[in-house]
Amino acid sequence: MWIAAALVVCAQGALAFDRYVTYGYGADLGLYTQTILDAFHGAANQVEHGSHFLVHFSPIYFLIAPLLQLLRSPMTLEILQICACALTAPAIYLLARKRIAQPLAVLVALVVLFYPPLFSMALSEFHENAFVPATIAWLVWAIDERRFGWAALLAALALCTKEDEAVILALLGGAYLIVSMRRKDRAGAWFGASVAVASLAVLALYFDYIQPHSGGRYFVADFYLAHNADLPHGIAILSQRVTFLLEVFVPLLFLPFASRWLWLAVPGLIEVLSSRWPVTYTMGDHYAAVWIPYVLVAFALGVARVAAGDARRARTLVAICLGLCIADLIVASPTHWAHYYRLRTPRDAALDRIIAQVPRDAFVASFDEAYTHMSLDPNARIGMYVTPDYFVYDPHYRGVTWSASIVPRLAAAVCPGFMVPVASQDGVTLYKRVKPVPDLAYARAQGDPPSCLPHAAHS
Repeated sequence: MWIAAALVVCAQGALAFDRYVTYGYGADLGLYTQTILDAFHGAANQVEHGSHFLVHFSPIYFLIAPLLQLLRSPMTLEILQICACALTAPAIYLLARKRIAQPLAVLVALVVLFYPPLFSMALSEFHENAFVPATIAWLVWAIDERRFGWAALLAALALCTKEDEAVILALLGGAYLIVSMRRKDRAGAWFGASVAVASLAVLALYFDYIQPHSGGRYFVADFYLAHNADLPHGIAILSQRVTFLLEVFVPLLFLPFASRWLWLAVPGLIEVLSSRWPVTYTMGDHYAAVWIPYVLVAFALGVARVAAGDARRARTLVAICLGLCIADLIVASPTHWAHYYRLRTPRDAALDRIIAQVPRDAFVASFDEAYTHMSLDPNARIGMYVTPDYFVYDPHYRGVTWSASIVPRLAAAVCPGFMVPVASQDGVTLYKRVKPVPDLAYARAQGDPPSCLPHAAHS
């Protein structure tokens, strides 16, 4: 199992490096790089225009910051994410091994490693949610083993990842309290009560103090507020949710339903399915972290229940699950192989050379993927909403906002001579501001870029 996990980590790491050097990571990786580098000074970034604690409660940044400071590369976060997701498998293995034979437990762990929602999340842009699946899986193992000291530490770590974990653990802690009291399990009752109280304290701390003092509104509420635009698409929204649930359970042959432990996944599934934004129930995104560990725990326990009656049938079903997971990753993968992974091109090398010429800690801007490569600079940002001192322009880049807003505003600063080219490689150009740009220059910034900006070469 450990060899398989290591091989998966190596393969995913190679894919992550390919995506990075070919400019496949968007703004989120850059956002978190700036946030975590600034963890001990406010956790600010240039995408959210302030502290990330305005958006989420994630003290786990303080644990990651020293490593990122040491290695000084955004890829540090991606490799951490890949390793964190892989660490889910050993916990599920131990839960299964307690109840079934070792070979079958290893097979269950292999299913975990290749489970498409978890596999694709490991390869997605970094988010703090990446630490949730392993943390929760090990938490469940610790409770199952009645190692409440370790369980308390893991519960605290889960509460440090994101504020929605506090909601989920408050509910599950309360439920565990009730179950333990019925069983006259004093230690379990104290632990459940402690988790529930700690979770409520985290919610109070964040929403009553930290978030209001961060300088803005809690935009995540928009995920759940009713909106008239949702109404005409009711059938489509319902079908998307059904498709999502099929993507959750078909690769596991619905075996999680054989275990009552699947109830643990209900709060997380409600969180993503009740959102009016389809991104929360789209495979390949980090939102899946709130339900993945509970579904995989239920899968392992469901397999154990089947194996108790017919071990051979259980092995066959788990082998089919493994085949379905691998087939899903190959044929209909939420990792989007064709979109994110390709060979490196001269354009990528040109971007590298131009970005290398940007002065250290300069006020520099560009498009999302270039911003991520410059995100070790605390002043790097996206677009032209404020005139930067430097701008990295790539005529080959395509994007709605880029074409409709950013490039016209850049042209309005370049054509009159407010910004001038200081370096160029294969059309990728670094512009420097040499004098202030009056607001009037942007008044008519619209349409296609004029001839003063390089255009992409066409074959």
